[in-house]
Amino acid sequence: AGVTAKYTDKFTVVGDLMADVSRWALDEGFDDNLGIRLGKPENRSISKTSSNASQPDIPIELIGILPGSKSLKLTQGMPLSLAIAEGIHRVRPHTRFVIPVAPTLDIETLARFANPQHNPAIRTLGWAEAELKFEADCFGCAEHTANAYLQTRSGLKVYLWTHTPPYDVLSQCRLCLTTVGANTAELGSLAVPMLVLLPTQQLSAMRAWDGLPGLLVNLPVVGSGMAKFINGCAFVWVSRQAEDSRFAWPNIWAGKQIVPELIGRLETEAVARLACDYLENPERLEEMRSCLRQVRGKPGAAQKLARLVADVLA
Repeated sequence: AGVTAKYTDKFTVVGDLMADVSRWALDEGFDDNLGIRLGKPENRSISKTSSNASQPDIPIELIGILPGSKSLKLTQGMPLSLAIAEGIHRVRPHTRFVIPVAPTLDIETLARFANPQHNPAIRTLGWAEAELKFEADCFGCAEHTANAYLQTRSGLKVYLWTHTPPYDVLSQCRLCLTTVGANTAELGSLAVPMLVLLPTQQLSAMRAWDGLPGLLVNLPVVGSGMAKFINGCAFVWVSRQAEDSRFAWPNIWAGKQIVPELIGRLETEAVARLACDYLENPERLEEMRSCLRQVRGKPGAAQKLARLVADVLA
């Protein structure tokens, strides 16, 4: 589209490379050193130890947490996601959680957003806090293994995955909790079910607008007030859209809401119950996964691209 007929012979559409990434990740699987042996979904289980070797493997489920990579999103997204994870884990203690760390962040910086001394929003909103720790027996692990984790006050461990791109671990997730943005496009291309979180507890924190609104909300002195006003108006408009909001990329591609967008003053227990409902009804997850596959491209793009390169080099 947008290419004149004179140059169309110079372009070839190969398809969606992300669809090939998804197929490769599911076929290969990985060993993540979390005490979890992951491969194809039907083979996932908690590994036996010497103390429970006589017990059958316990089926596990992996949930990904993608709270964002910028401070404006992480300020709310990190403690909110941790609190939701605690709620899920209370009901489903066999669930494991992992945060793929954005390449623009280091784990120490990420951990500060779970520390109330660095993130006052935690105590203001009453959401979860966590401490950065490392597996004592995992020193010397391969660089991509998740030996670092955040531990909440309830004892929940949320592992930090630093290998990029994290498509291998994301493809193993039964469900992801994510903010809006490029995360939703990646998850959609991988056909990973997701809940998209748009909390409005701190309307003044959202300042990522373009154009004139972006200039107004970032003005000194009055910027915070302008942000509350503009974001408040936007929230009222979004609320009137009810179930037809389209902020996540898969919903934009589909022209309708195929992944849930949770907008408003989110209650962590309510979101946790919704996540558990999806996990307890795998047919709902499969329906979402099927819709995501329909709006993404078909696999085979990598082979087409390889053939094109081979033809040029021949």
